[in-house]
Amino acid sequence: MSNIFVKRFTLFSPHVMISGMNEIAKDTNSVYLDYAAATPLLPAAFVAMEPFLRLEYGNPNSIHKLGVRARQAVELARAQVAQAVQVRPEYVIFTGGGTEGNNLALLGVIESLRKEGREYAYMEVVTTKIEHPSITKTMEKLAELGVTVKYVAVDTEGRIVLADLKELLSAKTVLVSCAYANSEIGTVQALRQIGKVIAEAEKKYNTIIYFHVDAAQAPLWLSCQFDSTGADFLVLDAAKCCGPKGVGVLVKSKRATLSPIMFGGGQEQDLRSGTENVAGIVGAGVAFQAAQADWRERAERVIQVRNQAILHLMDVIPEMVLNGALGDNRLANNINISIPGLDTEYATVVLDTHGFAVSTKSACAGAGGGESVVVREISADPARAASTLRISLSPDTTLEQIKSLTAVLKKHIEQMKRLTS
Repeated sequence: MSNIFVKRFTLFSPHVMISGMNEIAKDTNSVYLDYAAATPLLPAAFVAMEPFLRLEYGNPNSIHKLGVRARQAVELARAQVAQAVQVRPEYVIFTGGGTEGNNLALLGVIESLRKEGREYAYMEVVTTKIEHPSITKTMEKLAELGVTVKYVAVDTEGRIVLADLKELLSAKTVLVSCAYANSEIGTVQALRQIGKVIAEAEKKYNTIIYFHVDAAQAPLWLSCQFDSTGADFLVLDAAKCCGPKGVGVLVKSKRATLSPIMFGGGQEQDLRSGTENVAGIVGAGVAFQAAQADWRERAERVIQVRNQAILHLMDVIPEMVLNGALGDNRLANNINISIPGLDTEYATVVLDTHGFAVSTKSACAGAGGGESVVVREISADPARAASTLRISLSPDTTLEQIKSLTAVLKKHIEQMKRLTS
């Protein structure tokens, strides 16, 4: 390996990555509170990526020196992700993002079962109605194919009702799918308990029920050690943890089998054809390792700010309603509120003009107005679902920044009340 690569690869050490997390450049004129939608690129990730954006442009499937170096970089990144989630590298598959990873897991396992001789009509999958669009839309496609899609109930905090899940599982069930942490309301699912219910059903029906977990929102704030999740498929998205956009990871268990859903040169174990995004993959390896290296300390620090921020919002804006779970059952950086009667799309624009970037719902749920499907499902309240604000904190958000945002929001609410009175 050339000297330039030895030099670059030394930047991947955990110590460098952890310290680099606090060096992300900031716009001093704005406060970014939309970490659930996108995150800034970690400086160490950019440094690692830079050679592959300019000088090291080889195709990793070529056998000349440029190609070999590109392949080495991809495999090093695979090893970094594998180390971060505690699996063997061969169980790590790079994709074009979290959405593609979810599609590959859901469609791929169904098609694999089809190849084994199982018909669509004899397959059932179980999910919830509060999942990310990359799951709900894929479920709609499976239903079109003839697969039975069942929706397990969630409680008022968005947690899967385990008793209902137990009732829904049958001898035809082949897959259960849910998010580790909901992208809108931040509710963290009890994965181990869900996995236990699935294992009991497998034993009861003498069958295999695969467990798919969308963990796109998790790496910065939760442990993603694969065995601890109980999943057969774990999907990650580099864009959500200070890595580059357009790179995802699908981690699969030893027992899991998949069929490709796109075809070509057979890259990524013939599961994700197409020339690898070498620079993006290199950056993703750094970002995932950095995110998991000190997730606990980061989460504990941000939880303190989040809890104080929620109390402050409740005090200043008493009419607001908090959506989602409380305490440990909520993603560390998530605050999701409803202010019934308020046009929160307009409020988001007003906050933006004052330097505060927030959102109303998941960016992947589509731009523009409309109610939050997630909040509607947990509350059965259209007014509450149509008036949501999602505030997702960065690792460096301060309570003072939230207080400043609250003051702007309170003033806007009062102005709207005067105009409509």
